[in-house]
Amino acid sequence: MKGSCVCGDVLYEVSGKVEKLYQCHCTICQKQTGSSSQTGFFVSLTQFNWLQGEGSVSNFKKENGYCVSFCSKCGATLPNIFSTGDKYWVPAGVLESLGNVRVENQIFVANKAECNAICGNAVQHDGFFPVYA
Repeated sequence: MKGSCVCGDVLYEVSGKVEKLYQCHCTICQKQTGSSSQTGFFVSLTQFNWLQGEGSVSNFKKENGYCVSFCSKCGATLPNIFSTGDKYWVPAGVLESLGNVRVENQIFVANKAECNAICGNAVQHDGFFPVYA
């Protein structure tokens, strides 16, 4: 699966099958995306490869470990190395296709935006839920 930023300067690929998606409702993800949540998945370091424009990737990291990567030209959210250092968090909307993968875990639902109605059968967690690549 291939993905890119909005301007197309940064390109990357994910190998292997994406098994499940996570949807995060924490207030940081709300502020970072300008939306009520952020949906993504995890892959091991060996399943991720920058194809082009890695030098255009900028990073912002908070003291609590939260990190966001983005294109320095267009500002689009990009995959970033998770705080454990052993996997990438890949925003789901940046890939060309995910097939029929569904959100399996809703995390930080205790902080969800008041306007957000969580639908579907995904398991809801008030806070963080252990994730695996």
